[in-house]
Amino acid sequence: MVKYGMVLVLVIGCVSLAFAGMPDAKNVGSVYEGATVACTVCHPAGKFKEVTPYGKDYMEAGRSVDAVKAIGEKDSDADGIANAAEIKAGTNPGVPEAK
Repeated sequence: MVKYGMVLVLVIGCVSLAFAGMPDAKNVGSVYEGATVACTVCHPAGKFKEVTPYGKDYMEAGRSVDAVKAIGEKDSDADGIANAAEIKAGTNPGVPEAK
C-alpha cells in the first residue's frame, strides 16, 4: 500500500508541475480571445526550464494580463512582426518565423 501511495503522490506532483504555468497561457488567451496558446509561446519546445524572447519580455513586464497587453506591440523575436499580430495569426511571438 505504501508503494501505491508514493506513486500517487509522485503523479499528483508531476501533474501539478505540468499545470503550474497554465495561468500564464490563460493570461495570453484572455487578451487574445480565440487564439490557441501553448506553453511554447513562452518556452522552447521540450525545454520548459528556459524561456523564449517573448517569455522573457512577458516575465519582465510582470507576468500578468497587463504584461501581455504591455508587450503586444513589441517584436520579442525580432522577426518584424509584433507579438500581438503573431498571436492573432497563430504564429509564435517567441520564435522567428515559427508557425
